[in-house]
Amino acid sequence: MNIFLPLYFEITKRKFYKQFRPPKIKKKSNHLISMPHDTRNFVRSLPFLAGLRKYGNIVLLVPEAVKNIYGFLKQNIFEAIFYNTPPLLFSKEYKLLKEQLRKKHFHFLIELDVPANISLPYLTSAETRICFYGNKNFPYYNILIRDTIRSLIEFFHIDEDNPQQLFYFHASKLKKVSKKFIKKHPLLFVNGKNDILWDGQKVIVGQDILPSDTNAYQILYLADAYYGEHDAFYEFAKIFNKKIIEP
Repeated sequence: MNIFLPLYFEITKRKFYKQFRPPKIKKKSNHLISMPHDTRNFVRSLPFLAGLRKYGNIVLLVPEAVKNIYGFLKQNIFEAIFYNTPPLLFSKEYKLLKEQLRKKHFHFLIELDVPANISLPYLTSAETRICFYGNKNFPYYNILIRDTIRSLIEFFHIDEDNPQQLFYFHASKLKKVSKKFIKKHPLLFVNGKNDILWDGQKVIVGQDILPSDTNAYQILYLADAYYGEHDAFYEFAKIFNKKIIEP
């Protein structure tokens, strides 16, 4: 990290002190949204995206770390810009993003990652800049949201839409996955210790398939129930209304 960056942030933060006006979300608003680098929080954020997309255009800043799960979303809904490392001010990633966004105008900047990246407000002239609460986030972000995605949904007064509609699974690929991994229903997706009785087949993460294998999400999509950790697979199972069996 550039040793002069904290000083630069401190000197230039006055540029973000402007008279605050309550945000007005409109049908034609443009939103720049920075997605979480954690897969669980990425999946958790999808109900918010599903509701917000009705109110204008959305450009997503997507970490490469969640590219696998993003690949299952319909690719024509959002414009996505991927990056490898957090775009810190003056870095190569930051300069690349700055150039890609140069001709775009945004009404809202929404940072969903934690901790918030205070370099992002320098990318855009968006008047309304939102992130989750953090002691050092103001004035770079002028609206700080407490708690969770649910609080953000309530703040915007938008309807929480079903995020299932954001996904698309190719029938041919599902057929191949089913043929390879699934022999019998009901199918239980096990993401933890295999210490539960089940009248059917189990697919066990770490034994039958690696958690990093993208086929895991397709197996879970085809499964009847979920058992295990409260991680990204758990959040995905809830979206698709799988029977949740608690440990």
